[in-house]
Amino acid sequence: MSSARCAFVAGLTTFVIVVASSNHAVAATTEQRAAAETLFEQARQLMDQKDYAAACEKFAGSQELDPGLGTMLHLADCYDAAGKTASAWAVFRDAAMTAKRAGDADRERIARERATDLEPRLSRLELNVAKGQADGFELRLNGVAIPRASWGTPLPVDPGSIRLDGSAPGKQPWHREISTTTAPALERVAVPLLQDAPASKPSANGRATTTDHAPSSSGSLQRTMGYVTGVTGLVALAVGGFLGYRAYALNQKSKGDCRADDANACTSSGVQRRDDAKRFGNASTITSAAGGVLAASGLVLVLTAPSTGYAAAASPRSASLSGLAVTLEGRW
Repeated sequence: MSSARCAFVAGLTTFVIVVASSNHAVAATTEQRAAAETLFEQARQLMDQKDYAAACEKFAGSQELDPGLGTMLHLADCYDAAGKTASAWAVFRDAAMTAKRAGDADRERIARERATDLEPRLSRLELNVAKGQADGFELRLNGVAIPRASWGTPLPVDPGSIRLDGSAPGKQPWHREISTTTAPALERVAVPLLQDAPASKPSANGRATTTDHAPSSSGSLQRTMGYVTGVTGLVALAVGGFLGYRAYALNQKSKGDCRADDANACTSSGVQRRDDAKRFGNASTITSAAGGVLAASGLVLVLTAPSTGYAAAASPRSASLSGLAVTLEGRW
């Protein structure tokens, strides 16, 4: 079962990420023991085929399902064959302690001898963290948090690629990837003081203000609505004017079908034209009135909309002087 372990070697705190079993695990069920036995046999076959990566995965699965000292020793041996010296060393030490508690002197001796043989071949990583890190600072090695007590101490690590991540609230994250060699070596990595995150800066009243001041969205929306309303009003006025002209033209034509001495004495065509003229006239009056209202409303919306330039320039007044200087430089 994957876990992070702190081992104390020669009085120094070390940190090793290992695959190990729990000594207080709940007793495995019959199905779990059967599955564990199957995985164990598959792992031994893979070891014979020198497919160590797959074999170690099978041994680890078997140990997780049904923890046992024998499986633990096979897993440690597999890690050693796969070149994962730190994992092998840690599991052998764990196996030695487990054997001692069980009173198995032979297996305890074997495990301790293997761990002692591996120790000179370990690659180690020393993480020197800069002092003064922010509260909540956390350092992770391949995704696993490294205890503060292990900082500045050579930690046994498996050869290969290692990713380091440092993070803290309100700070820019830091990460670095390194590669350790198979030969015994000591890699020292300096973890710098994390910088403030650029997303926000503290203002004079204690509130966070962003470095980029966005224009007032409400003002922009109102101004857009004003333009649309005003244009619609102008279109309505134009349509009203056309309808009025049409009413006038029809009324003039109707006079040719009516008697000069009696305007109400008209032919059927004259009556029809005069009725059409009235309808167009009424429509012209309504459309023009609506257009006038819309045009006036649009003008009011545009004139009363908050100024985006004012909103953007005024907001930094509550910020610090340095923040204000940066903003003015960007605007002007």
